[in-house]
Amino acid sequence: MALKPYTRDRLRSVGTAAIAAVLSGRGLPDRRIDGLRPLAHAQDPLVGEACMALEHCRAGAVLVVEAGKPLPSLALLARRGVAGIVSAGPLREAAEIVRRGLPAFQRPAGLVKHLPIESGNVLVGDRQGVIAIPAHLADEIAEEAADALAFEAFTAEQVDAGGGVYGLHIPSGEQARIAFAAWRKLRRR
Repeated sequence: MALKPYTRDRLRSVGTAAIAAVLSGRGLPDRRIDGLRPLAHAQDPLVGEACMALEHCRAGAVLVVEAGKPLPSLALLARRGVAGIVSAGPLREAAEIVRRGLPAFQRPAGLVKHLPIESGNVLVGDRQGVIAIPAHLADEIAEEAADALAFEAFTAEQVDAGGGVYGLHIPSGEQARIAFAAWRKLRRR
């Protein structure tokens, strides 16, 4: 099942912190991948389906490179349309990857270990690291995270305008639901 463009855009915009909160709220364990750091501080967010071997990667996939495995040529990655790289160890081609603008995450030399990623997991990476979402939940997680961030923005706006928060922090409250729905319609969120 391919990742829908709408879901990809939603996941890119909400980030890993919101995704982790939604997964936690569903009773799923922390799905962050320990020790992964972005190659460049200002790189674009990473979003795509995990692919364990380049020959199986579709356009938009994220290549997962286990420790000790060589990285295919960057030209070949570009030809395949790979959206990014997640590596269990340091990437020797880091400077060239950054120059090409390909989002990539790596572990430093001292932290090299197996990546707990399954083929097809949806990977999202930002400055806080990388998180793996079970593929069958990606659409729902993207929507729930976007809804949660919209509600946070709504609440903050209400407080900034001098309004009270009584009833707003209770998502089941009818008054909060009505006000939030009107706010979303007005803001097209």
